Amino acid sequence: MATSTPASTTARRTSLRLRGEAIAGLSSLMLLILMFGVQWYGVAGAGDALAAHSDRTSSENAWQALTTLRWLMLLTILVGIGAMALRITQRGHGTPTDLSPIVTVLGSLTGVLLAYRVLINLPSPGTVLDQKLGAFLGLVCAVGIAFGGYESRRHARKSARTVVQRSRR
Repeated sequence: MATSTPASTTARRTSLRLRGEAIAGLSSLMLLILMFGVQWYGVAGAGDALAAHSDRTSSENAWQALTTLRWLMLLTILVGIGAMALRITQRGHGTPTDLSPIVTVLGSLTGVLLAYRVLINLPSPGTVLDQKLGAFLGLVCAVGIAFGGYESRRHARKSARTVVQRSRR
């Protein structure tokens, strides 16, 4: 029967916590790509903006269609990527800075607002005809950011409890 040493247990906890931040960071990177590179909404053509079945249709990405929400999305992306980069650079020294509560809150807020804009109330209902695949993938990425922040926070709490229990022995 193999027993784990304190060093291997600490390395495993660090790797699990980094996994949560990697989920949030990679989801942030994917959301950034989707936000600018993929179409989110199909819109009526310029000739007749109020017609739902115009002959001319085009599409818009998230940056073009979500004029207010785009700033929250951008902030969430920057914090998610920044938290991952900060965690990677602080692995070898001192007490790492914990941004997981901020990542969780921003990811959750972005996810809820994107769900509202993608599933319930489309932006510019007079001109937006439908959602494209990018909108649904963007929503999944926002949920991934929130989940990654939550996982990182969960492992940080578990690690703190283990340290407290060891110090009491």
